[in-house]
Amino acid sequence: MAVGTFRERIAVYGAWRGELVDAVRRYGRWLGDAGLAEPPMQSRIERLVERLREDRISIAFVAEFSRGKSELINAIFFSGYGQRVLPSAAGRTTMCPTELLHDPSRPPSIRLLPIESRLRETPLSELRGRSGEWHEIPIRPGDADSVAGAFAAVREIRRVPAAQAAALGLYRPDDDDSPVQPDAAGEVEIPRWRHAIVNIPDPLLESGLVVIDTPGLNAIGNEPELTLSLIPGADAVLFVLAADAGVTRSDIAVWREHVDPTHRHGRFVVLNKIDGLWDELREEHEIEAEIGAQVAAVARTLELPEDRIFPVSAQKGLVAKIQHDPALLQRSRLPELERALSHELVPQRQALVRERVGRDFDELSSVVGSVLAARRRSFVEQLFELNGLRGKNLGVIEHMAARIQGERADFEKSLRHLQALRTVFARHSRSIYDSIAVEALRRHVRGARELMRASNFSVGLREGMTSLTSAVRGDFDAVSALVDEITTLMHAMYRTFNAEHGLNLGSPMMFSMRRYFEELDRIEALHRRQFGALTLVTTEKWALMRRFFESVAARIKEVYDVANREIEAWLRAVIAPIEGQVREHQIQLRRRIDSVNRVRDASDSLDERIAELDFERSRVEEQLALAAAYADRVRAVLEAPLQAGTERSPRHVVAA
Repeated sequence: MAVGTFRERIAVYGAWRGELVDAVRRYGRWLGDAGLAEPPMQSRIERLVERLREDRISIAFVAEFSRGKSELINAIFFSGYGQRVLPSAAGRTTMCPTELLHDPSRPPSIRLLPIESRLRETPLSELRGRSGEWHEIPIRPGDADSVAGAFAAVREIRRVPAAQAAALGLYRPDDDDSPVQPDAAGEVEIPRWRHAIVNIPDPLLESGLVVIDTPGLNAIGNEPELTLSLIPGADAVLFVLAADAGVTRSDIAVWREHVDPTHRHGRFVVLNKIDGLWDELREEHEIEAEIGAQVAAVARTLELPEDRIFPVSAQKGLVAKIQHDPALLQRSRLPELERALSHELVPQRQALVRERVGRDFDELSSVVGSVLAARRRSFVEQLFELNGLRGKNLGVIEHMAARIQGERADFEKSLRHLQALRTVFARHSRSIYDSIAVEALRRHVRGARELMRASNFSVGLREGMTSLTSAVRGDFDAVSALVDEITTLMHAMYRTFNAEHGLNLGSPMMFSMRRYFEELDRIEALHRRQFGALTLVTTEKWALMRRFFESVAARIKEVYDVANREIEAWLRAVIAPIEGQVREHQIQLRRRIDSVNRVRDASDSLDERIAELDFERSRVEEQLALAAAYADRVRAVLEAPLQAGTERSPRHVVAA
């Protein structure tokens, strides 16, 4: 039976991913048992497994305050606790960005980063790994009060002098329209915490879900990590509006600045609080007509199809789930939103994993298959040669031995060409690593910082950012050119060994730098949107731009790290087929010479040697069949639809 609800799909997706990990690991263990687990091959297996284990489905909830966003998260994900888990009340409840996830390597807790960390230029991505920077509150997962109490810390606030709030980037003295204004004592209310990470073994989170709860427009704009990574990196964005407020100017600002440019797909608009339109003195069709009119108005304003707008009552949906009231749940319309998430988000993520894992696994299994096929072909050729010696005199045997020796000599000459290729390959590889080395990026960042320090005007600040992105683009261009050269070299060498020595190498694996250029384009576009129109820079804006710059530098470092890992894997993958088959060809040439010599020297009878070779041939054919069977198992899991019957417990998936 196919699964339907969002909760079911997330759980079954986690089970599917766990089954895929098991299948890939079984394939890797078989390679070891068969003596085929060369270090590059084993490294690729481990990389596939690690990629699957780290796979997550992330959903970002984005809204201005008082739109009912936290209540919507409660209703969709945490109604099983029988009470509100995330704080939800009138006014602003989410004071800092909050991530909800499950990390089995850490104890259940909520980690809170003090707001004072904003005074430093250290980006959030670096602070994540510094446990001493965070305040940690333990959570007892089975205790709903403990969970709710820990979440209440997200609401904590402080009152500080306006100057300190401005230094933190949380108050702009020149903005008379800002909802943040000093009181009679000249103090401003600010969040106590900059960021929260909640680690809890909830079944949905154990299955790989990450929920990102964001504050309003001011907080989003003031925390570069949100605009650079968390929101753009989410698989889906739920943009929450309130039916009683309509689409306000600040709502439109959030949409245009942080949702529409980064998510052309996987975006859902939730028109919350439709229970405010319920009126016992009106007919049901009148209420439905008003909701329909609101949906149409939102669709026009945001330039979206109406089927992307979901009117709901999160509060009534939560109450209905806790009280097991199906009629109220239906009226809340929450199931319609959950169905849309279920039928779009999870299959979309599964398709992405299928494409990436399938491509890498096909390359890997192709190398294994080609090595085994070459081994079988060699045994067949040896059998043909030795069978041809039946009844022949010593001269014929000597002639065959000389011919094989000649083949070996020709092959040794080709190996000198391969060694020259390895030299060029190694030189290009070093150049690639030099181009995207961390030290190269540090030089770019230092140069850009110096340019920025020299000016308080936007043109100088923009030059600093342009200096960094231009230098990075130059690195990517250099890497792209080197990748093209390596690909051309490998194509030529593959063709040579195929034609001259009968190898079956196919075409070398391709690599593209396109996604790294696209990420750089996205960063540049985001910088232009946020800071492109500035002329004279205020102290507060200068601090924000510094934080943005440092976050960009940290984000680019992550891109360099990913590029290094991916290119290293590609370099191993592109050289592995030719090295594997060349090594196998050398072994088989030695065996052919040995076979003929043993027959010539009468140290072995011809029939005995033919029997040995025939046994080896049948063993290789068994290995080919087993390799295909294990590979087919991986592909069968990859292509399997999400079925309720495949579900395993989330804890079992994590342990897989």
